[in-house]
Amino acid sequence: MLNVVKEQIGSILSIRLSGAIEESTNLEKLLGPPAPEMHIHCKEVSRINSVGVKLWIKYFQDAQSRGSKLKFSECSTAIVEQINLISNFIANGVVESIFVPFSCGKCRSELVGLFKTEDLKKVKFKLPTLKCSKCTGPATFDDIPEEYFAFLMR
Repeated sequence: MLNVVKEQIGSILSIRLSGAIEESTNLEKLLGPPAPEMHIHCKEVSRINSVGVKLWIKYFQDAQSRGSKLKFSECSTAIVEQINLISNFIANGVVESIFVPFSCGKCRSELVGLFKTEDLKKVKFKLPTLKCSKCTGPATFDDIPEEYFAFLMR
């Protein structure tokens, strides 16, 4: 189930999404008509299934065709996976920031770090080691850079 919190700030519709996007998700009903500019915060999107992907693409391609400027931020790893798999997933929108998976070498905990996409490009996707929030051990990037950052390299 997807939860939506919307806030209108001038001509910008700020949307915070949390939960799963699946066949029961009615984006048109939840998000309403597209605004001139939409900022979509995807931090808490836990998963999106194949039907959810189709619904997402339909809604945001329609918004883009109506002239909406789309900006996606705080993209969860589930959203990043879809952006990489499906070329039109963000409907010509801009991805401002993404969560990146890390793994602690000491206690094996999994964690995520938030990075601006422009900063990732500047450092050529060479990520720093983070401190684990559980044991303060070293946490390193836990994916394949060429795959996880593929959409930024296009």
